[in-house]
Amino acid sequence: MQAEAIVLADRQGIIRYWSSGASAMFGYPVDQAIGQPLDLIVPSEHREAHWKGFRRAIESGSAAAEGQAGHFPARHANGSILTRIGRLTLVRQPQGEVVAALVVFA
Repeated sequence: MQAEAIVLADRQGIIRYWSSGASAMFGYPVDQAIGQPLDLIVPSEHREAHWKGFRRAIESGSAAAEGQAGHFPARHANGSILTRIGRLTLVRQPQGEVVAALVVFA
């Protein structure tokens, strides 16, 4: 059985954690993904909406889709566009400030 794909991005949308399952799902090895913006896997036609929602979630501390399974379009390293089911979690400090966004793809 393949490990889940886990992607964690900081407040600026820079990938800080990339699981081996993410490497298998999206085709980028860990060393090519860590330190890259989420644009690595967000298809260009979805970037404007993605970043608008990302910034709103980071700044407001909430996202309507948090905790729910949703369809995420993603770009594979080979250029193909995939749709994967993922679950968004905002990672918060004890005071409630969002410090990262985490998506687990199944």
